[in-house]
Amino acid sequence: MAEDRTQLFHNLVNLAAADQKFTEEEIAFLIDRANKWGIPSDEFETALVGLSTGEIQLEVPKDYDERVLLIKEMIRLMAADGEMAEMEKGLCARASATMDFNTIQFDELLDEVIHEKD
Repeated sequence: MAEDRTQLFHNLVNLAAADQKFTEEEIAFLIDRANKWGIPSDEFETALVGLSTGEIQLEVPKDYDERVLLIKEMIRLMAADGEMAEMEKGLCARASATMDFNTIQFDELLDEVIHEKD
């Protein structure tokens, strides 16, 4: 489970970097998730160092529930700074399709995230 959370965290860092900038809100979101999931600071740094390659990659979980969690966390992250960059939207749409979610399923997950209480 810890390994799944670490990979999920790396995916979120990659998504946050998709538009080539980190907003204060995105950083706060990532710090919150790192604390919530017990991601050590050295792992946080490893995720950031991995961005220096310039390659944005998402690791797609095999488990359905983990894929749902990834999409929901991606949506939360994109909404954290109040704007959804085209690159972020495109990455999320590609990730959704890669994870075999159709448009209706994605819209349902988006609706769930929009209407949830944190």
